[in-house]
Amino acid sequence: MKKKIILLVVLLLNFILLSTTVSIEAASAYYTYTVDRNGDLAETNEAYEAVEMIRNLSDGTTLSSAKDLFIDNEDYMYIADTGNKRVVILNPNYEVVFSFGEDKFIKPLGIHVVDNLIYVADYGLGQVNSDIGAIYVYEFDKTKIDLEEAIVLKNEFKTPSSPILEAENFLFRPTKIAVDKNHTMYIVNEGTTSGVLMVNENNRFVDYFASNSLKLSFFERMQRIIYQNNDNVQMTKNIPTPVFNITLDNSGYFYTVTQTNLESNSGDNLKKINIGGINFFDDDMYVYSDIVDVWPGHQENIYAVTTNGFIFEYDNLGNLLFAWGGKGVGNDKLGLFMSASSIAIDSHNNVFVIDDNSSRNAIHIFRETPFATQIHEALDLYNNAKYVESIEVWEEVLRYNSMLDIAYRGIGLGHMMNQEYNEALEYFEIARDQQQYSEAYWEIRNLSLIDTMDNIIIIVVLLAVLVVVIKQVNRRSMVFSFVGNIKEKAKEKKRLREFFYMFHFLKNPADACYGIKQEKKSTLLSAWIILGLIFILYILGLVYTGFIFNDVVLENTILLKEAFKIIIPILLFIVSNYLMSSLMEGEGTFKAVFINMVGALMPVLIIYPFLIIISNFLTLNEAFIYEFGIFGMIIWSVFIVYFNVKETHGYTVGQTFVNIFLSIVFMVILIIILLIVYLMITQVSNFVIDLVKEVILRE
Repeated sequence: MKKKIILLVVLLLNFILLSTTVSIEAASAYYTYTVDRNGDLAETNEAYEAVEMIRNLSDGTTLSSAKDLFIDNEDYMYIADTGNKRVVILNPNYEVVFSFGEDKFIKPLGIHVVDNLIYVADYGLGQVNSDIGAIYVYEFDKTKIDLEEAIVLKNEFKTPSSPILEAENFLFRPTKIAVDKNHTMYIVNEGTTSGVLMVNENNRFVDYFASNSLKLSFFERMQRIIYQNNDNVQMTKNIPTPVFNITLDNSGYFYTVTQTNLESNSGDNLKKINIGGINFFDDDMYVYSDIVDVWPGHQENIYAVTTNGFIFEYDNLGNLLFAWGGKGVGNDKLGLFMSASSIAIDSHNNVFVIDDNSSRNAIHIFRETPFATQIHEALDLYNNAKYVESIEVWEEVLRYNSMLDIAYRGIGLGHMMNQEYNEALEYFEIARDQQQYSEAYWEIRNLSLIDTMDNIIIIVVLLAVLVVVIKQVNRRSMVFSFVGNIKEKAKEKKRLREFFYMFHFLKNPADACYGIKQEKKSTLLSAWIILGLIFILYILGLVYTGFIFNDVVLENTILLKEAFKIIIPILLFIVSNYLMSSLMEGEGTFKAVFINMVGALMPVLIIYPFLIIISNFLTLNEAFIYEFGIFGMIIWSVFIVYFNVKETHGYTVGQTFVNIFLSIVFMVILIIILLIVYLMITQVSNFVIDLVKEVILRE
């Protein structure tokens, strides 16, 4: 009995201890996200944990609205402490080594360090028509203890010398700066829309660099075309968005930040640019509109931070790896920000982010977790083309998170290097990497053709001989005459005869239209059957088109939505064409218009099945075959539409083109009207539902 009591006490103590242990586990103040294959943020394992917040510096001072941060190869930290009009240098232990510039700086906003030279971009007073901005260059000797010996002013650059800048009434107000190994300065200047200033070490303006392209909507482009020679029309002047920030890596790539409004967090606000100004990131990469700073990592990855404190890590292709951080509401939330202004990474992959809000004035420090360490190890092998060695590391990464496409791509490349093409094919398909999938499939197809070419030739020869033999036998004994009899019997069936008449549109659409309009050789039922077959064929295309030519994610496909995409536009064009023909005194009835317009889609019924089949045997090298088939199918249908409209309504050539154009315009109007009606019905129904809920709750 005593033993049982003692055992019960021990179990209770263990339970209490375990419960206590669980209860004191700390959770991060933020979540970590990655992008799934649908382009949406999805929660993932924590990649970086917030470990420290520096608010009070070792010398007893604090930061004030610090706007820029730089970390050199020895992990010395340089801070543009804007509010205090100084630059602060911290050693790897986060201790203040030197603080300088109070006697020189007015508003230091940017900082960059190269070859022990500290470049500081000082904005100046920013007064109207005032030009007091400057670039200060200091030499930093880390072996010296005395400030005057350690920090020596080498140059003070005012407005760069250039006739071009003088002609533009240029005001020098530098906000950010990056400097390459040749000591060429790349200066972001407030209000400059032509790009970043490229200035040599002698302060001579060389050229504009990394300018943003002018983005005009279709409506704005049409306005410019119509009114470009009209002096009475004053149009709004469109100018490119200025670059907000710039940095560079050791490989010679520049990273620019632009702040523009984005739809669905997709755009080119973050760019990876070479010296020729070519952007290596997609124009629709996942990015936020309020990015303020960017920093290159050690695995060719990059980090970015937004004003609201969201931190992003991308790979070298601009694919989002992680997103974390965010907006905080209090002063004690480690890892959440009141207002972020700059980001930098040290040699240990620790992330440092400045919170420049007046109530915070701090530096947040994030340390990578084992999950992120695995990712970075795999990225390092991947970037150095050690694909085979990276397989095991990527597999370990997938144990943490099975959604990372880059992991599947890395494993696939490893299998490719091992000539395990079938395995590589599977991983490339999961990663939705069509380029590498095509390469792997080309190898599989090539090996298969080498092994089976003899058999293929034999089969082709035998089939050719068989066709000749059948023709000769049928010519002498009419053994296969039953085939013709079946065809003739099929023609006797009215429904089949009406259905097969639709194929006349392929050869002679004018005669087919006449047969429909005057001789009633086909019916609405046949047209609806053809339309149904086209829809079925469209669905089969979504499912069975080869992966290389198919961007559809089946698990996200909604059948009703696909039906609207293919059937509704066809029906709307038919209705629009009939209504326009009624206004333009067309001769065709609605029945004739419907049947003839569906008949114009017969090339789709004939060509598309073959395209679906061959898409599974082509690579990107033969993509022109598939694309030419799609193009030919569409053009053929368009020509038939033209002849059908002309013959159905008895129009001239000019009237036909006008009718088709007005039909398209009216179709667009119908779509807009339907959308408005749908929105109104939705709002009314929501109002009624909310009203009913409120009445029920009050009762």
